[in-house]
Amino acid sequence: MSKLSTLTDLLLSQDPKIRSRLVFSWIAIYGYAAGSIVMLLAAHLGMVHAMHAYGLIGFVWVGVITFYALVRSGWSSRLGYPGMDFPQCIFALTAMMAAYVIAGPIREGVIPMIALLLIFGVFTLPPRQVLIVGALTIVCLGAVVGGMVMFMPGEYDGRAALLKFTSCALIMPAISAVAYYVARIRRRMAQQKQELRQALAMLQEVAIRDDMTGLVNRRHMMQLLDLQLERQARTGEGFCVALIDLDHFKHVNDHYGHHVGDAVLKDFALAAVSVLRQTDVLARWGGEEFLLMMPNHSTHDDLIMQALDRIRLQLAALPTLPDNPVTFSAGVTCHPAGESLRETLERADRALYQAKANGRARTEVITQESDLEPQASPKHTSPSVVPQ
Repeated sequence: MSKLSTLTDLLLSQDPKIRSRLVFSWIAIYGYAAGSIVMLLAAHLGMVHAMHAYGLIGFVWVGVITFYALVRSGWSSRLGYPGMDFPQCIFALTAMMAAYVIAGPIREGVIPMIALLLIFGVFTLPPRQVLIVGALTIVCLGAVVGGMVMFMPGEYDGRAALLKFTSCALIMPAISAVAYYVARIRRRMAQQKQELRQALAMLQEVAIRDDMTGLVNRRHMMQLLDLQLERQARTGEGFCVALIDLDHFKHVNDHYGHHVGDAVLKDFALAAVSVLRQTDVLARWGGEEFLLMMPNHSTHDDLIMQALDRIRLQLAALPTLPDNPVTFSAGVTCHPAGESLRETLERADRALYQAKANGRARTEVITQESDLEPQASPKHTSPSVVPQ
């Protein structure tokens, strides 16, 4: 089974986009293979000149291999035709016209193949290109039939040729119109599918984001924490959390107005995100509280304190309030393996309470081992929003 999967990946690629394009290429390859077998059989039976048959088959397979290599390698995208659909249709039309000329008594079988070409175009070409292929089919068939009447009068009956061409010329526009209509429906459905994907992505983004700050919301943070718990169980990678509360935020709203309070929340979010690692996640936990999750950290590592210090410095540089810089208190703890998430968050909440009790604008760390003895980081000299 693995060998079959490896062979499939080799022929069709592991890239989903290239794979879908090559599926149609393999359908076309089957059609070329069937036509080649019929042509070889006709040459063997003496119904077609052998050299003409071999030459056409060689031309066809050089083209097939070239198109397949371009799509499989991804070079077709650089040429502006990801699936090489339109060039392949033009190539197939050329090969069919050549087959019509040399096929002798079996040339009547070429006409249905031309109709199949348009059907193939329905599933691969934009509506405009379907019409172009249909128009080129009528023009090319007319040129080939006219040339055969002029240069091969003994082999080709002009009256029969006129009837055949007239029939094709009358039927082909109807086939082209149907193909064009179906191609438009297919394209409209593809656009609607893309719009639906975009709308779904927007809904998912709205569901996980806080409207005001753009940070992830509490519900999504809980989902991320659960995923982190699973990752810790698999890999042993620990994580820490910091519960952050903006100091004297109620006073900001009362004294400056809620519009300034909203600006403070937004500025804090921007300041924090700008200095955190890509792996860190900051969420608006509720009101003026935020929760920071820091994967692969321990309380014995100064990186946690350094991250919070960077946020403080970045926040102090913002002129959000006219009188005082914005400060915050934070409680930090790490999640040991085997502990419930509720216990970890409760410990972070106790650390935050301790930071507020010790004067605000500071960080307190509580480990599981020293749950009863909070370890305070040096108090930051940045003043609070209002005097104590």
